[in-house]
Amino acid sequence: MPMEKDIIKLQETVAHQGIEIAELSDELYNQHKELDRLKQYIKIIEAKIQLAMDSDSNINQPQDDAPPPHY
Repeated sequence: MPMEKDIIKLQETVAHQGIEIAELSDELYNQHKELDRLKQYIKIIEAKIQLAMDSDSNINQPQDDAPPPHY
């Protein structure tokens, strides 16, 4: 009989580990989706920054930063 109790305990342990593995897998999948979303967001931000840098009208040049006339 003690052998049966050990087998039951092992089966319970395996069942709990199976649940935990499934939960970890779900969490990993969710994090992967979030990472993909953030990578896409970064690409959009980089494109906007590049567009702003390419546009002369949006960025002041050092010579444009002359002090006001009353100095």
